[in-house]
Amino acid sequence: NVSSEQAIALAKGAIGNWQEVGGRDLVVTLAVIAGGIGAAAPAAEIASFEDYEGLREALVSGSGIVALVPLTDVRSPMNSIAVGRVDPVRGDAVDGAWPFLKRTGIDVRTPRAEARLEELTEALAWKPPAAIRVVGTGDTIPVRCSLAAIEATGDYGAPFRGEVGQYLAAADIALGSLDTSLQDFSEAYRCIDTTNLTSPEASVEMLQVAGFDGMTVATNHVFDCGDVGYCGSDAFLNTLKVLNEAGIVPIGGGNNLAEAQAAAIFESRGIRIGVLAFDDVAPVVLHAAEDEVGTSPLDDSYDDEVADGGGEAPFFQPAEGLQLTRFSRLISELKARDDVDFVAVLLNSGTEDTHTPSPRSIKAARAAIAAGADVVFGNQAHHVQASESIGGGFIIYAMGNLVYDQVHTPEHTEGVMTEVIFWPDRMASVRLIPIAIRDYYLPEMQDPAERGGKILNDIAEAARALVD
Repeated sequence: NVSSEQAIALAKGAIGNWQEVGGRDLVVTLAVIAGGIGAAAPAAEIASFEDYEGLREALVSGSGIVALVPLTDVRSPMNSIAVGRVDPVRGDAVDGAWPFLKRTGIDVRTPRAEARLEELTEALAWKPPAAIRVVGTGDTIPVRCSLAAIEATGDYGAPFRGEVGQYLAAADIALGSLDTSLQDFSEAYRCIDTTNLTSPEASVEMLQVAGFDGMTVATNHVFDCGDVGYCGSDAFLNTLKVLNEAGIVPIGGGNNLAEAQAAAIFESRGIRIGVLAFDDVAPVVLHAAEDEVGTSPLDDSYDDEVADGGGEAPFFQPAEGLQLTRFSRLISELKARDDVDFVAVLLNSGTEDTHTPSPRSIKAARAAIAAGADVVFGNQAHHVQASESIGGGFIIYAMGNLVYDQVHTPEHTEGVMTEVIFWPDRMASVRLIPIAIRDYYLPEMQDPAERGGKILNDIAEAARALVD
């Protein structure tokens, strides 16, 4: 958000660094479009483009580019800037205070003008269509020290009672990643060192407070059972039950493969988003089969990885072994449905503790876009990872943690929420909102001029490495 005065200064090229308007430490580059909108003599750095398509291709993470763009030409990966907290791309109503509002009248004096009157009137009357805001998040894992801290507040909804929860609850569709089971038949561990990650059923309250509409359960801890050790699929099935009863759609898991790989469809203001979820981290032991409970596997078959991997988990293995025929078919079939306008894929893939996406993650996410997905929300790294715009779609390879007790590096306490604006005919805008976790459990918005800028720079640097 910037003021009207700041917006005008940006458009004139009078702002040299985004920190001057509350952004991160990044040089402002003013885009000038041939025959389009642009300042005549900007003081900032200049980038010239023949058309708006060329501008969109240049909008990589960290480019620092700003441009005045007609609303009719706005589409991803453009990230619109709110002026005075008003953003027409997000559907906000524009009044006379909007600095770039031009009032135009038509004075018909010739037969030629008369012939074009209807066309001109229609063009001038154009308004942005209905917009919806879809938000994807990092991993929500209320276990161990996070669970102990939450219970100490006396409120299982505590993680999302603040600004982050309010932001998520205001989204039209909020999609998260649940990397734990929810069950009460076994005691969940509190603040001890364990990888057995389970949480009481009451933890679902935090997901309700945040207004999550759907959660991927195609993750690698949804079968964990607490102090009873092994409990088969009981904890997993209970998690599905608890989510459903709370009005949250579990995605990527079910009583069999067909259920696990079934799409969830969400609708808001007439715009319909189809969502699929897949796991490449623990599918060998957790994946569903024709008559077996489990999660949605990414690979067509993990037989080769098991046979050739020497005991190494598939997600550590080369991308060449990853076969995506079924994955791509499910996405393309979903995109072709009459009751679906856009497709989002929730992907649990890659290696932990790095900003760099794994070759398998890159192969899968790009295949998803090629098959028709509009956005891929990735997770598993417990770090933020690269983002990229490709083939008209957007990929964020990992969004870090949203609620989790990992504190061994600052990066484990960081994440982003990915906001995607959809219009009926296009994905209009994408933005990343940085967050950091305080006291093991409480996600808080981060100022892009401070720690938030570091988080966004981590994503930008990893993104540049994808093409370097």
